[in-house]
Amino acid sequence: MGNMLGSRIRFLREERHLSQLEMAKELNISNVQLSRYESGARKPDPETIVRIADFLGVSADYLLGRTTSVREVPPDYASRDDIRLILQCKKTPALYALIQDLSRHPEKTDLMIKIWEAVKEAH
Repeated sequence: MGNMLGSRIRFLREERHLSQLEMAKELNISNVQLSRYESGARKPDPETIVRIADFLGVSADYLLGRTTSVREVPPDYASRDDIRLILQCKKTPALYALIQDLSRHPEKTDLMIKIWEAVKEAH
């Protein structure tokens, strides 16, 4: 099995075109910590695994190698990929700040989706 957790974190981070520094900043951890998780030198605690899974839009079970289905995620998080695109774009600072704040509250996913739909409609 090797370092499945680290490999999957790295793969998903790279798939989203994020540097270790960018992702670490979003997770409020150091890029050294993230590098150690990806290399297998350290294992994240359960709370950090959940934060990483939520950020990457996958289940903790996928990260841990308990399932091969990358998209087995709770319904509340399934639509958060669109929201992450806003966070990555950072073109409108006020919108970026609002979405970033709301993304810390899973119960506000519906509001984030409505905002994103309005943004997509406007473009």
